Amino acid sequence: MERKMTRKGEFVLRQLADEYVLIPYGATTEKMNQVLTLSETAAFIYEQTGDAVSEEEIARRLGKAYDVPAEEVQEDVNAVLQTLQNCGVLERV
Repeated sequence: MERKMTRKGEFVLRQLADEYVLIPYGATTEKMNQVLTLSETAAFIYEQTGDAVSEEEIARRLGKAYDVPAEEVQEDVNAVLQTLQNCGVLERV
């Protein structure tokens, strides 16, 4: 069974030099008042969650973008998604 993740709350993703930051806004700032710094790969993974795709589909997209087999990046995708879920940025659907 494929697990799907979707965004939770209101965040804007911005690139600052070679880093990406995830900034809460609106009502989300009442629950979270911190900015999260993401790597380029983590930012790519976050961007894929906009349409509630499965973890496996995100790995396929990441693999295609970096020209590596999805199986090689699946564990990393799962780890990033879990971290973002623990931070309250994503939720399972």
